[in-house]
Amino acid sequence: MKVWFRQLFLFGIVGMVQVVIDSGVLIGLTHAGAGVAMANVCGRIAGALVGFLLNGKATFSSVSNRRLHDGPLLRFILIWLTLTTVSTLLLVLLRQRVPLESVWMVKPVVEACLAAVSFLVSKFWIYT
Repeated sequence: MKVWFRQLFLFGIVGMVQVVIDSGVLIGLTHAGAGVAMANVCGRIAGALVGFLLNGKATFSSVSNRRLHDGPLLRFILIWLTLTTVSTLLLVLLRQRVPLESVWMVKPVVEACLAAVSFLVSKFWIYT
């Protein structure tokens, strides 16, 4: 159980870094005139680059010492594509109904909700 708490804590720290990067890219690009969908995908790519490495090397490092570019990377990409699709659809639908600034405020909430799914999938499938 102690390992679970350690992993959950580290996953949360890494996740906060990812959300700051991800949201910053989304805000910057949409402020410059980009569409929400494209900006969200770019933001999630930026966050994912940091998150995959940090979670693989720190959060779930005790699970395995194998290289991350084998199976874990392919599983990560599959889950990332799925969660990015969900995130993008939610933000695009929201943008159709509210001002852009509201999308900026909701973005971290959407990502926090998806983080719960991401933690479980990471623990039991991606980094196993």
